[in-house]
Amino acid sequence: MIVDVAIPVRVSNSFHYTIDDESGKSLSRGSVVAVPFGSRTAYGFVLGFPENSDVDNSKLKSVKEVLVSEPLFDESMYLFLKWVSDYYCHPLGEVIATAIPKPLWAPKKSPRQKGKSQSGTLSHSSSTLTQHDLNQTQKQAVDSILNSDETKPFLLHGVTGSGKTEVYMHVLSSVIEEGKTGIILVPEIALTPQLTQRFSARFPNLIAVLHSDLTPKERNQQWELITKGVAKIVIGARSAIFAPLKNLGVIVVDEEHETSFKQEDSLRYNARDLAVVRAKLHKAKVILGSATPSVETYQNALSGKYNHLKLPERVNRRPMPQTYFIDLKDKNQWFSPENRWLSRGLVSAIENTLNQGQQVMLYLNRLGFAHFLFCGDCGHTWRCKNCDVSLTYYQNPPLLKCHYCGVQKKVPHTCENCSGVHLETMGLGTEQVEKSLKSIFPKARISRMDRGVIKGKKDLEKILDQINQRQVDIVIGTQMVTKGHDFPGIALVGILLADASLNLPDFRANERTFQIITQVAGRAGRAEVPGEVYIQTIHPEHPVLLSASRYQQDEFYRSELAARKVFQFPPFHRAVMLRFQHSQPAKVESFAYQVVRILQKESEKNFPHCQILGPAEAPISKMKKMYRWQCLIKSDSVKELQTLLKLLFDWEKQQKSPVQMAADVDPVNLL
Repeated sequence: MIVDVAIPVRVSNSFHYTIDDESGKSLSRGSVVAVPFGSRTAYGFVLGFPENSDVDNSKLKSVKEVLVSEPLFDESMYLFLKWVSDYYCHPLGEVIATAIPKPLWAPKKSPRQKGKSQSGTLSHSSSTLTQHDLNQTQKQAVDSILNSDETKPFLLHGVTGSGKTEVYMHVLSSVIEEGKTGIILVPEIALTPQLTQRFSARFPNLIAVLHSDLTPKERNQQWELITKGVAKIVIGARSAIFAPLKNLGVIVVDEEHETSFKQEDSLRYNARDLAVVRAKLHKAKVILGSATPSVETYQNALSGKYNHLKLPERVNRRPMPQTYFIDLKDKNQWFSPENRWLSRGLVSAIENTLNQGQQVMLYLNRLGFAHFLFCGDCGHTWRCKNCDVSLTYYQNPPLLKCHYCGVQKKVPHTCENCSGVHLETMGLGTEQVEKSLKSIFPKARISRMDRGVIKGKKDLEKILDQINQRQVDIVIGTQMVTKGHDFPGIALVGILLADASLNLPDFRANERTFQIITQVAGRAGRAEVPGEVYIQTIHPEHPVLLSASRYQQDEFYRSELAARKVFQFPPFHRAVMLRFQHSQPAKVESFAYQVVRILQKESEKNFPHCQILGPAEAPISKMKKMYRWQCLIKSDSVKELQTLLKLLFDWEKQQKSPVQMAADVDPVNLL
């Protein structure tokens, strides 16, 4: 008997092996076998049983061992994984290995013939949550979703605090009553414990949780609860899109605009897009929820490809926060020459808010004390030897750190270039903000909410509890504070440097800035006390900032879509970023140019809809000791794009170049 096997390696094709008929009877698509692969033994996933092979049967190697006879995926999941492999130009073996927890297909213990048995516990809450009555717009949204016979996705476009989660829960209740199951995708599970608790309280003993913080044992236990049908609802980060639920009824993607739904290495998939595909395959409903939808999703709603449901008001008709601009170019606005980043107006607003017993949130997407350390005598800056970036300066404890590779070094006392002793810092980080505010407001309880102080889930849960219990007066945070948290006590939000993300070399810079401003501002005034937002900027007339501050969403999307259309960027053209890296700069540059020459030649002959831009050094030209180049391919034809990429990877396989090449289909990060 011939067995077609996909091996989790960076090779596009599967491999044929033989197995005796008796052992072969125990196999089916989705079984796991041990096979000889080169000089080693590899794990492989059974794809099928072809009658013939291109290779002489006598030359085929034999399966060494049957490791898992029970299939790890059913036919519908196989079709889904195959689609993922084809669309993202990624080997099917690696796609399967990404989708299924490794201990299930690569057991360390003795081989198993049937499913591995582990006891697991469902996520539960100590309290039960009653179902809230819906307002009119929420009810209309729920009815539209439940009564629709179409498989067309729904964009649930609701302002911050409009009660999108309650809509999810009502839809899920109906789905569960019908005997079906559901997946709730959240941007980062560790950052949204509130959501998990709310769902666990509403649906006790029905929820499994999947995320990267789980130990292998915990992940196996949750996986088994799902496969056995005990868990009816799965909540998780992007990898939960592969959860093996049967009879899938709905997939919810909460905060669908978040870039963390995109995996940035190996299999570079976007869980939001996969949710739409998987729902279509299962004839399930899919809800994409956001106060600031991605430009691609908004265009799909505008064109009628998606149903557009709007929640234009906050729950209980609470007003949106009042917004104020402060122009940091005006020196009279500076709180002090040392604190140019802090305005007198914001300090006064903080003082008033604290006097009223309310809480303050300040946003700055920069870790550490300062951007970098430099020598005042010769201008030398300390840079990472592994990456082409300056080292961030931390004051407590004193160290220089690279945020890309994690390297750390002690803060020097003298310059390594000229031996000078006048060492100074430049730029602003959350650590410096905290220090300054403690001197201005010595009685205030101030905490930071960033990766510098929050190392894991327990740290995060602790600070979330402290904020909700009103044990923190001022919270200073990075993008971590924008992730859909509901803090009733926050009455004032200050955005310290609103321009920071506008100048990134990325066509999505405007979109991300708009989303960040809107989401951060949305943390204010979610309870009885109306909210205020202070936006500190050097461009108070910038149209993106004005649109965000005035809640003029349609105006922003109309302007952004017009620009994207002119420059032929998504959503009007599909994009693929080819990334090349090697430890030797000359080799990676040479290979990048070689690839582009081939792409240009092929596109001129056979692929007229494809544009080849580049190659060029990546904006961060060196990372983790690897030199980086890239090339952008754009096309309005998905078919042409995929065919061109397949030809390229077939060519690359023959070259056996030491340069690593990867295709990032639908990239969200061009750095």
